[in-house]
Amino acid sequence: MYTYNKKVLFSDVDATRRMSFGSLMDAMQDCVNINSESVGRGIDYMLAHKRTWFAISWNIEIRRIPKMFEEISVKTWAYEFATSIGYRNVIVTDENGEDIVCADSMWTLMDMETKHPVRIEEEDAKGYEIRPRYPMERCGRKIRLPKEFEVVDTVVVPKADIDYNGHMSNAKYILLANEYVEDITCVNRIRVEYKSQARYKEALVIERAIQEIEAEAGTETHVIIKMSGKEAGDVKAVVDYRLTEA
Repeated sequence: MYTYNKKVLFSDVDATRRMSFGSLMDAMQDCVNINSESVGRGIDYMLAHKRTWFAISWNIEIRRIPKMFEEISVKTWAYEFATSIGYRNVIVTDENGEDIVCADSMWTLMDMETKHPVRIEEEDAKGYEIRPRYPMERCGRKIRLPKEFEVVDTVVVPKADIDYNGHMSNAKYILLANEYVEDITCVNRIRVEYKSQARYKEALVIERAIQEIEAEAGTETHVIIKMSGKEAGDVKAVVDYRLTEA
């Protein structure tokens, strides 16, 4: 397990003085990347071997969002490697040792030249400590989409949103989707499904659906944001926000 300690600073928070979802996602991804660097499988190694890890889904349970100037610990570990998929937990813990944000994620190992998934070999997984999966709900990769969406906006991907892989950074999809959720403080779970990569200057059509879903604990309200390219069926990512009861 790799642990990264962080103080929540002014640049990390939103208007509520709590850590923004974008900053939270950045902290979790930073922890994952530092873990890879620490075992010799960081960016330089991956570029030299023409491979990269692409996130394909996140399931993030939010029990409490840390406030400005709180000290938090972000910890991560891999719990399984299977064919071309790596499975990883990321947990945010507060000063009292309480797990306040819990994430399950799936990553696929890609050949940077062919853009196709490749089998995870022993060398790819070398150094990663395999630990048991964190006890949280299994949601799977795919988000079930409602039949009807409302087009709410069209945006162009700015240069600032592009990462070293040459496409829109994973965290930026959540940051963008947040704009179309009326009260972000009511969110207690975020699921993200990444489908294809958005590039610099690409136009994204933003669609929104609000859905009532029957669950074991009662009726849940979900806000689902779909981000697509201009071509029919070219979905880039889907973000599903589950809201707390009013």
